[in-house]
Amino acid sequence: MSELFSAPWTRPDRAGEAAIEHLRKGQAHSPSNVFSSDLSVDEAILIGEAGYEPKGLVSGSSVFHIGYVTSWVGSAEVPELSAAMARAREIAIARLVEDGRRIGGNGVVGVQLDINMLGSHAHLAEFIAVGTAIAPRRSTRATHHPTPSFFTSNLSGKDFYLLSRAGYHPLGLVMGSCVYHVAYQSAGSWAKMQSKNMELANATEALYSARELAMTRMQSEAIVLGASGVVGVTTEEKSHVWGSHMIEFFALGTAIKLASSEHKRLGITASVPLEDQIVATDPSAITGRRRR
Repeated sequence: MSELFSAPWTRPDRAGEAAIEHLRKGQAHSPSNVFSSDLSVDEAILIGEAGYEPKGLVSGSSVFHIGYVTSWVGSAEVPELSAAMARAREIAIARLVEDGRRIGGNGVVGVQLDINMLGSHAHLAEFIAVGTAIAPRRSTRATHHPTPSFFTSNLSGKDFYLLSRAGYHPLGLVMGSCVYHVAYQSAGSWAKMQSKNMELANATEALYSARELAMTRMQSEAIVLGASGVVGVTTEEKSHVWGSHMIEFFALGTAIKLASSEHKRLGITASVPLEDQIVATDPSAITGRRRR
């Protein structure tokens, strides 16, 4: 797998320099106090309650060619593809960070990572990272304790607020990727199972191995950051363009660390909404008799 439309890789912003320069020129003609974001109304308010303000919607992307895979026989990881899928996402995130820093952000929340296949080119894909850059409000910077460096996070505005109140801060996105080939069954084994309900042991073992490798890699990244844990973990399994016997297991989460000496109790109280909708139930759904 290789990145297209760029010179040999040296810096995460090399291929995106023209786009960043275009954004700088556009920003010179727009109000600096107006932000855009993918935050909901509730999330934007809670970000403010945590002592931060949204700076703007930021993104990073990289177009990669996803390589063809041939001559794989048994169940095993395809390390070249595992490394390439991880690298493609790292490049997109690096450009997202550059975009966030450019507009004065201290971190990015609500990061979403997607892969878009480009038209009829089956093996051409764009890796995209999108989120909202935030920074401590000026009025709270003297008393607020921001994270020591720029952070990325897939946490929602609500989750970020709760973590901040409890004395935690996000260290960054951590992820693990594993592309695994699932061995084909022999013709005899395939014929025997056609009339039976049975587990496919080779597929089960392959998926377990892929999950274990991906999760271990994600946790290793968290350890390097000095995290005490990973929250907001999401996992997905996709075959992309390789067919049903080649699968990528991908794990993504946010590494966090307790910033204060101990966890702060939030004093959460339960509330009951008074505007619940009353759903009318058809009696026939219970009695089995239809009203005439």
